[in-house]
Amino acid sequence: MQHLSLPKELERFKKDIEATLQPTIKISATTNTPTLFQSKFAGNPYLPKASEHPRDEVGKYMKLLAQINCEELPNKLIDMPLKGMLQFFLAGDHDVMGLDFNEQTNQQNFRLVYYDEIVKEDEIITDFSYMNSFGEEYFPIEKELKISFALENEAVSVTDCAFEDSYEQLDFEEHAGVDDDGHEITLFDLYGENLSNEGHKIGGYAFFTQVDPRGYAENYKDYNVLLLQIDSDDENGIMWGDCGVGNFFIRREDLKKLDFTNVLYNWDCH
Repeated sequence: MQHLSLPKELERFKKDIEATLQPTIKISATTNTPTLFQSKFAGNPYLPKASEHPRDEVGKYMKLLAQINCEELPNKLIDMPLKGMLQFFLAGDHDVMGLDFNEQTNQQNFRLVYYDEIVKEDEIITDFSYMNSFGEEYFPIEKELKISFALENEAVSVTDCAFEDSYEQLDFEEHAGVDDDGHEITLFDLYGENLSNEGHKIGGYAFFTQVDPRGYAENYKDYNVLLLQIDSDDENGIMWGDCGVGNFFIRREDLKKLDFTNVLYNWDCH
């Protein structure tokens, strides 16, 4: 089991916290140039000649947000594909980055595409001169990034809707000190600071800058698998609004069927 580094005030809850540990695949991004077959953020997609490039609600080609070559994933998470290519697209000129706030599973301006087989190089599109031009202000990633993966474990975060259910019998509102400005610090504050689950990843528990929509919307509560989280990342030119985060969730039964037509998309910011 992964060793948790906790502040001394939370040590007495260590067993309870460790009981929430789940595997997660952490994603690291670099400015190295990936190929069309490799996992990456942004850039041109892997696109077989026999396939259609996704379009948004006004007919413009969408921009690739991320693609995951599933064979590159370490020690496969339960029910994640063992092979193939999973892609996430956003409408490049959409002023709220593809999100329909009234129906967050509406894929008109975002789209997931899964190819269960990866074809050879002479069977894919390599000329993307047909792509529309886009403004820079409405897409969260500035440049193409190569990504790599590492398997870890993480405890539930305070913003994930699973937090309250995980600790029903525990009280984290206890006073734990004061900060440099003299404001009270609670155990909840310490927990959130040390176990936030920020960053890019697949699986595990989600991070939100505001609230988890699965916690208040009854029709979203069954989207129990974090399919992808992309966080704001100044170093690599990733920004969701004002230092926010983007998440995609799927129901486990749909993931088992490799059906990506029903996915919950959310992004929020400070």
